Amino acid sequence: MSAILFDMDGTLIDSEPIWLEAEIEVMAEVGCKWDQADQINCLGGPMDRTEKYMQERSNNIKPYGYFGKRLEEVMEIKLAQKLELLPNALNLLKQCQNLSIPMALVTASTGKLMRSALTKFPKDIFAATISYDDVVKTKPDPAPYLLAAEKLAVDITQCVVFEDSLTGIKSALGSGAQVVGIPHLVTMPSDPNLRVIDSLTQIDIKQVLAWYPFLNSRVAAK
Repeated sequence: MSAILFDMDGTLIDSEPIWLEAEIEVMAEVGCKWDQADQINCLGGPMDRTEKYMQERSNNIKPYGYFGKRLEEVMEIKLAQKLELLPNALNLLKQCQNLSIPMALVTASTGKLMRSALTKFPKDIFAATISYDDVVKTKPDPAPYLLAAEKLAVDITQCVVFEDSLTGIKSALGSGAQVVGIPHLVTMPSDPNLRVIDSLTQIDIKQVLAWYPFLNSRVAAK
């Protein structure tokens, strides 16, 4: 049994520019500057890492946990107002759905932010959703992808993961999945289980099936 597992931020949704806006805004509130170099240090989460980095950049001006909470508040508003799916994301999801290929959304964002983003997708297009809140260890640990495979009742080694960050790539490769990397502001590592594309506009389900023949058994059984 096989499936396709998707990261959320920067992979399916164009949220990284929104995250940068939110990070700049939150840090400005405590009198600190924030730029793209800072964003890159936090890209892909988890929030704990972003919290620690913001604490260091602000000289621990706020109690631990403040930045994560404030970022979630600002991001929830911005996602509702500004969020768009990345080009070809919805088309690829619908192609998978038409072939009855199970899909999961696997994110290091909180459940609250994931649910906000899910309003931009067709209802129930994902058979499973995994957020930061659903695991003891989030990305770069493989636990989120292993849990997604468990929820879908599939073999993780027979799954394809789409990811855009180094944190997510490490998580996906560590789980044993095959991975398609879509680098955002980073250089992807070399790994036999990783293919790299520039954007989702370069790919469709036919190409995915050609690369990963094990998915064809799922399609043939339809």
